[in-house]
Amino acid sequence: MSTSAAATVVNAAQKAQNFANQTVETARIEVLKEPLGFIKILQFFLALLAFATAVSGSSHVSFKRFCNSTSVASPVDIYEGSFDYPYNLNKAELKLISKQECQVKPDRNEITNESNNIVSSAQFFVFTGVTAFLYSIAFIIIYVFFRHKYNNLVFFPLADFAATCLFTLFWFAGSIAWSKAVGDIQNFTDPVKVIETMKTLCPEQSCKAVKYPNYANIIVSCILGFGNLILWAGDVWFVLKETNWYKTREEMRQQGQNTTNNPISPNDISITAHYNPNNKI
Repeated sequence: MSTSAAATVVNAAQKAQNFANQTVETARIEVLKEPLGFIKILQFFLALLAFATAVSGSSHVSFKRFCNSTSVASPVDIYEGSFDYPYNLNKAELKLISKQECQVKPDRNEITNESNNIVSSAQFFVFTGVTAFLYSIAFIIIYVFFRHKYNNLVFFPLADFAATCLFTLFWFAGSIAWSKAVGDIQNFTDPVKVIETMKTLCPEQSCKAVKYPNYANIIVSCILGFGNLILWAGDVWFVLKETNWYKTREEMRQQGQNTTNNPISPNDISITAHYNPNNKI
């Protein structure tokens, strides 16, 4: 390596070290105790929990078909279907997991053949959670290490305010759509519902539910979605207070209030009337 190249590398390393030292020196951990920073920490954890529980809602549904009667001695066929994120139930295969005893072909090979918007709702909800999670991390770093730039540059507060409003809208739409999707998942994967739609395979109560799915994770994710909505909607006010719009309007209101309370300035020349008892009309 030549001398000039080595000097360039050393110079770049020194600049990087100086930048790191300056960044650490300007770090403000106390901002995380303020509403602006503390809410971002809550948003970080709540968004993480929301999309993590939404994608971990995999479960199974199964039922059995008695070949001759519902007696214990009757041979049975056991069918099982599993589903997971993004919960495309039209492609969730319903399998025969026991020896085929009844010799009856099922009506379909999927848990349901009904069209629904579960997949798009689940993906939008998870997308909102992941992006909100990443956004919270980014602005926590900005609050802590670049607070002076956040205060001095007009762009940062405005971008924060616009993004907070956008995420509030996303959580509103995503939570409502996902709550509807969770209800559809519960409906379509209920073994009783599956049995009812198997007209050929399960006539006259010849089938019985064996295993009901576990919906705990997706129900919790739905609740967390509305929790995120409340949190982001409340954060709009605190972010708005950091923008120049609010600060300028507040300064104008304060000046107007001072003018109203003090209509005559102390520097103004006052005119005082003096009464002279010697003056006669």
